[in-house]
Amino acid sequence: MFSGEYLSSKKRHPLDFLQRIEDEWGSYMPETIKERIYLLKTEFKFMDIFLSIQSFTDEPNMLNVTQKVHALFQDSAFDVSKIYQNLNRLTSLLQNKIQVTKMEIRANYSFFPGISLQLPSLEKSGVDNSKFVMKFINGVVQNLRELAEIDDFCSREIQEVLKELKLLKSLVGFLSNRWCAEPQSVRTFFGHVLFVAGFAAMVVWLYMPSYDNNRDQDLVPGEMNFLLSYLVRMRIKPVIPCIRKMYVDVLQALKWTMQSDLSLNIQNVYVAEIEAGFVETLIHNMEEIRSISTLSRIEFLNHQMATLVEMLKFLRANLIHLPILGLEFHLQDIDTVIIDVGLLVYSLYDCEEQEEVNQRLFIDLPKSIQHINEVIFLVSRKAFQYNLPKVHGLGCVDFLLNNLKEFQDRYSDSHYSFVKSQLQVIQKELEGLQPFLKDVAEECYNKHERLQHCAALLNGKAYEVEYIVDASVRKGVPEWCLVRWLFDIIKEVILIKEEVTKIQEKELFKFDFVLHDTLDTTPAHISSESTNTPRMTDEEVVGFEDVMEKLRDQLIRGTKQLDVISVVGMPGLGKTTVANKLYSDKLVVSRFDICAKCCVSQAYSRRSVLLSILRDAIGESPTLTKLSTDVLVDQLRKTLLWKRYLILVDDIWEASVWDDLRCCFHDSNNGSRIILTTQHADVAENAKSVSDPLHLRILNDDESWKLLKQKVFGEESYSVLLSNVGQEIANKCRGLPLSIVLVAGMLTKMEKSEQCWKQVAMNLCTNVLSNSKAIIEQSYQNLPYHLKPCFLYFGVFLEDKEINISILTWLWISEGFIKSRDDKSLEDIAEGYLENLIGRNLVMVAKWGSGGKVKTCRIHDLLLYFCKERAKEKNLLLWMKRDQNVNTSSSIYSHKQLVQRRMPINSQVIDLVKWSSLVGTVHCREDRNKGSFSIVQFSHIYFRFLKVLNLELIVIDSFPTELVYLRYFAARTSQKSITSSTVNLRNLETLIVKPMGGKLILPLTLLNMVKLRHLQIYSKAHFSTLNAAEELLENSKFNNLITLSSPTFCCVRDAELMLRTPNLRKLRCSFVGWGYPSHVMSSLTRLETLSIKMDSCGSTQAGSSIFLKGRMGRTSDKFHQLKVLKVVDCPCFKKWSVSDDAFPCLEHLVLRRCRYLEAIPSRFGDITSLISIEVKSCKESLVESAMVIRESQVEEMQNYDFKVFIHK
Repeated sequence: MFSGEYLSSKKRHPLDFLQRIEDEWGSYMPETIKERIYLLKTEFKFMDIFLSIQSFTDEPNMLNVTQKVHALFQDSAFDVSKIYQNLNRLTSLLQNKIQVTKMEIRANYSFFPGISLQLPSLEKSGVDNSKFVMKFINGVVQNLRELAEIDDFCSREIQEVLKELKLLKSLVGFLSNRWCAEPQSVRTFFGHVLFVAGFAAMVVWLYMPSYDNNRDQDLVPGEMNFLLSYLVRMRIKPVIPCIRKMYVDVLQALKWTMQSDLSLNIQNVYVAEIEAGFVETLIHNMEEIRSISTLSRIEFLNHQMATLVEMLKFLRANLIHLPILGLEFHLQDIDTVIIDVGLLVYSLYDCEEQEEVNQRLFIDLPKSIQHINEVIFLVSRKAFQYNLPKVHGLGCVDFLLNNLKEFQDRYSDSHYSFVKSQLQVIQKELEGLQPFLKDVAEECYNKHERLQHCAALLNGKAYEVEYIVDASVRKGVPEWCLVRWLFDIIKEVILIKEEVTKIQEKELFKFDFVLHDTLDTTPAHISSESTNTPRMTDEEVVGFEDVMEKLRDQLIRGTKQLDVISVVGMPGLGKTTVANKLYSDKLVVSRFDICAKCCVSQAYSRRSVLLSILRDAIGESPTLTKLSTDVLVDQLRKTLLWKRYLILVDDIWEASVWDDLRCCFHDSNNGSRIILTTQHADVAENAKSVSDPLHLRILNDDESWKLLKQKVFGEESYSVLLSNVGQEIANKCRGLPLSIVLVAGMLTKMEKSEQCWKQVAMNLCTNVLSNSKAIIEQSYQNLPYHLKPCFLYFGVFLEDKEINISILTWLWISEGFIKSRDDKSLEDIAEGYLENLIGRNLVMVAKWGSGGKVKTCRIHDLLLYFCKERAKEKNLLLWMKRDQNVNTSSSIYSHKQLVQRRMPINSQVIDLVKWSSLVGTVHCREDRNKGSFSIVQFSHIYFRFLKVLNLELIVIDSFPTELVYLRYFAARTSQKSITSSTVNLRNLETLIVKPMGGKLILPLTLLNMVKLRHLQIYSKAHFSTLNAAEELLENSKFNNLITLSSPTFCCVRDAELMLRTPNLRKLRCSFVGWGYPSHVMSSLTRLETLSIKMDSCGSTQAGSSIFLKGRMGRTSDKFHQLKVLKVVDCPCFKKWSVSDDAFPCLEHLVLRRCRYLEAIPSRFGDITSLISIEVKSCKESLVESAMVIRESQVEEMQNYDFKVFIHK
């Protein structure tokens, strides 16, 4: 209030000059002068309040001194402007002037006027009464708060009056902006607020000590404290009848206005904070009544009042999390409850005159509490539901069922009986719905929106039950609310189950039978946006010259069979442009008797497609539209029969569409061709006849710039400066032709200057995304239910970064996106989801691994921005940047951020507690190698529901130990070991650590983490087996462990830990020394990928003969599922022999830096599954043996796809 805006409206305010002095001197200002300027600023702030008070009071004895204060303001402004010349002397003189003026004010000021002041005539000046009063009391509270921080001056009385004024301010906020015309009771109340706030300010200011602290003359603490105590007791607290009546009257007036529909809807973005603020005032008053009252009736109702206090606290906690959109449906109910509680509270203050009213209130209290209970429950649940994700993973229910089983086992005592029985009912109902959710995950209901909606509802219930389970343990929600909440959820789950059963029994079969007819019907709603998105048709093709030549050759030459030539690619890549260019190519067209084209699109109608092709083939005919669909099919077949035809079928979304049209195109073995464009690889594979589908690539930087130039300049010339920034713009389009065309459209409509184009480059992503959104939206809406959260989750990653496939799928699993199946592992299911997204060209393969699987992927920037934007809309993700970490409480969006489920953070990780609440995921994307980060910020007290904590680029000082829901944790550490208390993370499934020191000691207590699936250490990891009890080693098993990387085994006892990992599928390990018996790996029967490194062998002979020859050669009954074998950095490895039946499923063999290994055993030439051998930095004789194996594979076994890769 006092930085740029003042109550007294002075044009040349001394505070402005003083602030300027502070800014210009900065750290060079002496401490004594700095303190004096601080006190001077305080003096002027209170003088500002004094002048404001005098503007609406009529005290004749104050006129003279008021004029002196005005003069002091003007003189001070002049003096302060010259203060640079002699800072010390002038500040001292100014302080003395102020003290003399204050003494004169104190001598004339009436400290005991009436109980209120008249409001100034604000309406005439267009100023709102409530706004003025709020501004005034805010200023007083701010000034008193600053004074209270001065230890020498602060007193208990100042603290008390400050607290009461804050509470009074909450009532002012609650009453503000409620009336078209304020009733007299409200005006009286606002006048009273001006009086008490002004009284408090004047008392504290006039008795405030001067800089030299001459207490004998300037300060009488006893008198000041007496006046402040008088103010609180007699003018603020609702103890005095007239004061209490004033509070009751304004609440009654508001209640009557609301019942009469004469009140205004609050148009305040801080409405939730306002409501919560007044509730805090009522809580304070109720607790005060219970502590001071001696009336027997209040003691009798003490328990009920305690319950009411608890309920109000719960209401307040939920109000601050509920946005305006969530409040609007309940605001009147909430206000009614708050007003009723306020009337009750004010009436409970000790007053014999209100005995009859109080008796009636006491009788009605239980009924009132029940009503309040109902409203508070609705508000609290609404607050929770509003912030839930709008898209869910189908694994959420799996996680919940596991948690419910753990809860029943862990808390078997009767203390939780109030929820256990209800949780058992929910558990039974959800288990019964598991087959339905499994069918949804397997895409059985892709065309049935209602059933998919039922699945979404069930996952939403899972979130709620998870919260209730935790709240019952930590006592974070009243029991009455939890019981009611669970009761409602049970009813809702049963209703969902009944609806699912009804649809499955009565409608699903009908749906299957009429599927063919459904394909003939265009959906009622087709997004109008799709017609407004630019399509790249009839354009000059730039950058695909090689592609065009290849496709043209396939159309003109090639096989005589009917061939379907499919062009596949992501949205906006130019598939339609390429296809249309070929379709209109004169050389191509001249070869065919009939040319026709159609656009299928997402809203497929068989009839529309047939009509479109026939009109091109035979011309427009009014009789065509009268024919039935079956007749149209027959007509098209007859028209094309024995003709050489070229048909362009653009934008097919599903394989079933092609199956539906295939019968129309007869193969007369005359060279007919069909050009098909699709975003989905599976559609192209399904339509394939002879030619392989062509996957359209993205443009390189030169091609991107060439296309942009052509669209913007045509044949015009342009400056070098535009060329530089133009290439920058083109490169930012990431090779997507649609992006380039959209940007070109913007550039052609603006001035061709370097400055304008640089502005475009800065804001490129936002502009392009808004124009291409409709195309991407189509792809997103076409995704099956279970793939939508997986796709949007790409929004947690940064631009232009390759994404590790293993990490991505592990994250999906930890987030509950993957629905479990009995016949497949979660990892395999997740990889299938990813392959689906890749097949739809929404995700691009970046690198292939040596095992023939995708190693890394990436997503185009346009799709990435879409994921971020849509995920935010769906409450799935919320990105926080550095500047968002400040002042969260002042943000209107803070309620949403506090309960956001997932937060990627691209900033320093500070003050995260403000954002915690129900957050389930935190990704930190800023590299912070320097220093260390305290993991204490992620305390279980604040981040109770944290399931994913990804600090992969952060160096932490310790490991989390109490985040019981945590499933995924990744970080760097400067520590030398992981604490044994990590075992408390009983739900942890993925642990990824990169030790900065190169070595990390792992506690054997990790063996007790039975849910751990992936343990990945990016360096040497040593299990501390030296002093481990034999019983611990014997009884512990990593039964669920699938990935283990990279333990270093220094002795047989270490290596025998592998006996505890029977389900391991991927192992990367190092051995130190020699003499490891073969049994140490005997339990690894499910191993699919094995990478072995020998740090040292002691002696060459021992290492080669005992470790690898001895074990590998005698383990023919092991590694039957091994697909990838890597032997890396084995300097002692000289000879290798294997048995005839070793590695029957091996696909890839990799040997790197095995400098002394002489040859690869010839047995590898007989392995039918082998696809490739990769050799790097090995002996020439080994390379020769690899080539011999290649000859054996190709010539003897006809394995023509076999490859050998040699790297120097």
